[in-house]
Amino acid sequence: MTARWGVLLTAMTVALSVAGCADNAPESGPQTTTIEVSYDDALNQKNITRAVTLNVGDTLQVSLASNPSTGFGWAPDMQITNAAVMAQAGHEVLGPVAGRVGSAGREVWALQAIGPGTTTVSTTYGRPWPGGEKDAWTFAAEVTVD
Repeated sequence: MTARWGVLLTAMTVALSVAGCADNAPESGPQTTTIEVSYDDALNQKNITRAVTLNVGDTLQVSLASNPSTGFGWAPDMQITNAAVMAQAGHEVLGPVAGRVGSAGREVWALQAIGPGTTTVSTTYGRPWPGGEKDAWTFAAEVTVD
């Protein structure tokens, strides 16, 4: 009888351990996906394109090299071809990491996946004033949201 109780006790311990692990397992929630374009990448490509797949609720972070000291900047509002799929949640301009005047920094957008479907998000880099170079560079991401 002792062997039976040992087997039963071991089986119960294993079952409770598995149930306990299931309760403590982290739930997968919204994720953040980052697309990053360095200054070197931008200098080598005038038309930058990427593709990404997200789930509803996920965030797409787009980080593009920028150097406002040259008068160039990315348009702050992303163009979104399907507003039922993505929405812009934020945009910020970050200075150079090195802290040197004239060094490149970054512009970062947060975009929220709000519904299933496909859309293109895009922006352009140029000098925005009258007579300035417009659309000298372009960035576009083809986004699929499941």
